Amino acid sequence: MTDSQKFPGPIQGIGGILKGVWTVFLQGFKPKVTRQVPEEKLEYPTRTTGRVFLNVDTCIGCTLCDQICPNGTIRMVDFHHDKKQEFEKKYPNKRETYPSVDVSTCIHCNLCEEICPTGAITLEPEVDEVHFIRKNTRYTPEQLGKKEAELWGEERQ
Repeated sequence: MTDSQKFPGPIQGIGGILKGVWTVFLQGFKPKVTRQVPEEKLEYPTRTTGRVFLNVDTCIGCTLCDQICPNGTIRMVDFHHDKKQEFEKKYPNKRETYPSVDVSTCIHCNLCEEICPTGAITLEPEVDEVHFIRKNTRYTPEQLGKKEAELWGEERQ
């Protein structure tokens, strides 16, 4: 290989420069795809795993969700909930322990939903989690049963 083949001259390099400039020029005329979130709601695929929800009536307090959570997002807490008679008979929770979830550290791995023997924990495609105060990211068992709009309303804290 000769030196002229290793190091192209200035004429050969101009073609590449012009091609790059032309590409950048064409990109200036394409429509912008930036969306103003949260004013514009994003569309998510149907298989999106969103926030953890808990049906307190069907939770039996087995602590499997706490044990399988890979980063300790789920912790079992003592919580008194008066279940209806039909749920108390079918899904007894004698220790009155229920999962509490820190939604800011949840990686949405779906393991808690898969291991739950009663189906009390579900991951639903609600992804509008906006928190400005760190202590508001730990959801109690009662809060896990409600949607974000029910919890915080229009004003987020």
